Amino acid sequence: MAQVVAGFGVPHTPVFPSVVAHKGPDSEEARFYAEIEHHLDAVRPDIILMFSNDHFNTFFFDNFPLFAIGVAGETSGPNDETPMPSYSVPLHEGLADHLRAQGIRENFDIAVTQEFTLDHSFMVPWHFLNARQRVPLIPFFIHCFSDPLPNAERAFALGRMLRAAIESFPGDERVAIIASGSFSLEIGGPLAPKGERSGTPDKVWAKCIEDRLVNGEIDLLIEEATCDRLQRAGNAAGELLNWIAMLGVIGAEHKPISLHPQVDHGHAFGIWRWD
Repeated sequence: MAQVVAGFGVPHTPVFPSVVAHKGPDSEEARFYAEIEHHLDAVRPDIILMFSNDHFNTFFFDNFPLFAIGVAGETSGPNDETPMPSYSVPLHEGLADHLRAQGIRENFDIAVTQEFTLDHSFMVPWHFLNARQRVPLIPFFIHCFSDPLPNAERAFALGRMLRAAIESFPGDERVAIIASGSFSLEIGGPLAPKGERSGTPDKVWAKCIEDRLVNGEIDLLIEEATCDRLQRAGNAAGELLNWIAMLGVIGAEHKPISLHPQVDHGHAFGIWRWD
């Protein structure tokens, strides 16, 4: 059977590729991504399942599912104006189709997209972590922006279901899980600092999430991550649901072996390994 071998959490801040290109490999962002890339390579994944969210580039309000999975042989990105290289992205169609089918059997209404491209939420992590190795990706979209959001309990249950579905897949594939997103972030809204396009309106909440992750207090994190709490942390703070889904896959019993917060930016870089 296939097996889950590690979990990772990263931001997908769209300026980071250009920031790192300008500042070089000794910059904080470059070092944090490089550490995660090292551990990702070390667990030798055959497939990467990435939880992230679309920024109204692949989906829009006329068709924006709460949960969706990309089922195709390949895709490309970024499909927005993120200043970074363009990439062709190999996908693992077989496992993606299996996960969707198993999810529907378990009463998760998972939409499918077969002709799609990816925006910076998937492609920034790809750029830093997988552009060299090109491990096939499974993109899993969680709707993190507009009401109604999936609740945190449902996101965690989704992850647990996907863990069982991965383990029921025939073969010996090693699957790494990546969560992509921020904890507190306002983009173009009233909570952004005056004169700025974006900002971190709730650094206390970002620090609370950091503490919950370090201490393995996932039940408390899920209880606290209500829709109202996420909205008060910014219009993109629902991206925490990507991390909660990842935690559901890897298991709440695991604590991170490394967690590097950037509280001023409202996000963190985390590594979960148990080998």
